[in-house]
Amino acid sequence: MVKHLLLAMLMTASLAWGGESARPATGSSGLDAVALVLAVETQYQGDRSHGKMRMHIKTRSWNRTLELEMWSEGREKLLTRILAPVKERGTCTLKVNDDIWNYISRIDRLIKIPSSLMGDSWMGSHLTNDDLVKENKIDKLYQLAITAQKDNEVTITGTPFPEAAVVWGKIIYKIDTASLTPLLVEYYDEEDVKVRSMVFSEFKEIDQRWLPMIARIVPEDKPEEFTEMHYLEIDFSVDLPRDLFSIKSLRNR
Repeated sequence: MVKHLLLAMLMTASLAWGGESARPATGSSGLDAVALVLAVETQYQGDRSHGKMRMHIKTRSWNRTLELEMWSEGREKLLTRILAPVKERGTCTLKVNDDIWNYISRIDRLIKIPSSLMGDSWMGSHLTNDDLVKENKIDKLYQLAITAQKDNEVTITGTPFPEAAVVWGKIIYKIDTASLTPLLVEYYDEEDVKVRSMVFSEFKEIDQRWLPMIARIVPEDKPEEFTEMHYLEIDFSVDLPRDLFSIKSLRNR
């Protein structure tokens, strides 16, 4: 879901209406699974967005907290910049379509992420570079179907299209249809074993839409670890510079 839903949260934007959509799937309730997922995810943005977020990462050996500023445009453009800690301030990640660049400010170095490193951790978190690229294409990569419903809570299961090059063997969403908010996302491998989950909380109404201010990602095999993303502010009516999502702009952030 950033916009994935990631980052649902991190991809604040990255999921616009428009464009080609996957084949719709409906359950016994008559709800359209694809339309419902898109409706939930577009709560995170207009055509453009700007926000700030705190990301806390806890592993078995260390803790790390980052403050990030993010900009997004449509479905394919995302720019993040570290504000704190000071020693990492100015470090940026730029995503345009399927390409990702990291700019490391302290050594003035620009790195384009090769396909062989797409599975690596992003910013030391429990997210990967591949999440940044693929998470905003769920409706294009997965066949979505409503598999359960209880009151306002709907469960949607996504299974990969045969031709899709994806990491996950299955993704399960739980959505509140009254507020169009995500409650939970679970990720499974090809053996149908759950790998990680993302839980949403602290819901708040902003610009006539309900958004979870907190998302926590927990790996199934290391339940004491987590990455928690907490929105500090978000604006859906921002005007963005024309050249913002460019390599040239990274050094000027």
